[in-house]
Amino acid sequence: MNYKRRVDKLIGLLQEKGLDAVILGDRANVRYFTGMRFNTASFSILFVSKNGDVVLLTAVLDYNRVKRNCWIKDIRKFPEDDPNYLNPLKELLYGRNIKRVGVEFSTVTVERENLIKEVTNAELVNIENDLLRLRMVKDMEEIEIIRAAAKIAEKAMIKAVESIREGVKEYEVSAIAQDVMMREGAEGLSFEPFVMSGENAWLPQRFSSDKELKKGELVLFDMGCVYRGYCSDITRTFSPGGLSDEQKHLFRVAYEAQQKAIEAVKPGVAAEDIDKAARDYITQKGYGKYFPHLTGHGLGLSIHEMPIVDLGSKILLEPGMIVTIEPGIYVEGLGAARVEDMVLVTDDGYELLTNAPRELV
Repeated sequence: MNYKRRVDKLIGLLQEKGLDAVILGDRANVRYFTGMRFNTASFSILFVSKNGDVVLLTAVLDYNRVKRNCWIKDIRKFPEDDPNYLNPLKELLYGRNIKRVGVEFSTVTVERENLIKEVTNAELVNIENDLLRLRMVKDMEEIEIIRAAAKIAEKAMIKAVESIREGVKEYEVSAIAQDVMMREGAEGLSFEPFVMSGENAWLPQRFSSDKELKKGELVLFDMGCVYRGYCSDITRTFSPGGLSDEQKHLFRVAYEAQQKAIEAVKPGVAAEDIDKAARDYITQKGYGKYFPHLTGHGLGLSIHEMPIVDLGSKILLEPGMIVTIEPGIYVEGLGAARVEDMVLVTDDGYELLTNAPRELV
């Protein structure tokens, strides 16, 4: 990965928005610009000025590893679990002429905000969406990593579905998938995987429980992994058997809606039009009010990134974008159905990155 080129683009963003510096703490953003992986229980802070100063602050325990492996030359350390852990940031900011600083509002603690204002008296500007736009179109190396992450999730889904039978508990199915993903080289899970059956599906309840799978119920399984920092995401619907014609029809509508949305994916199409293809079909079939969420989302270093595939999303698709397509239907007392795949926007259309069987098992 050419991390320096990414930082150069970030510096261009600072100049464009009239910012003197950025102070970043979001795990995905730090990894995007530095290449460094950190434990999910720890954090780091990246400082970049409009003049090209790049400083990475890491915990003492990470310092030697980061110093050896990171392309950034100025690496500084801070003490973890210490009341004065922000002192190194204070020293870094002291004496700098910073009037406007870009931050991610979702990661700025009150303590960090107060320190920045105390030292610099700067205006804090939220640049989260700007950073997501920088990350929105993936390069070839990113695409290959995401392709590998998708294949790991696909293998896990296939193996988990093989375990489906009456009496198996929801968490037992998700545990099989987790085991496969970790054995296949995943760093971890892109989110808490969830098997939802029967009532748990149409509520919906987004975690696996000790409920046993039963005949006559639709079952959803949504899961994904992180591989070399990048996320995968896949959903399938299945059943131990004994479904009614109405339940089978519900699944068929959800599946066909997904296929119509996928077929609409190509460069130059607005994200909201992909959503419309699925939503209009589900509405036409009489289930419009039972489709409560977006049709899909971008993914990369974070599980949800731009572009969001939903009503009102005007972003035009470009080659290199990767999105999920996952319309769903949730009908109380009947069941729920959703099929989700990862889709790469290509020069002239799309490529499916996940290909585990989609038909109702």
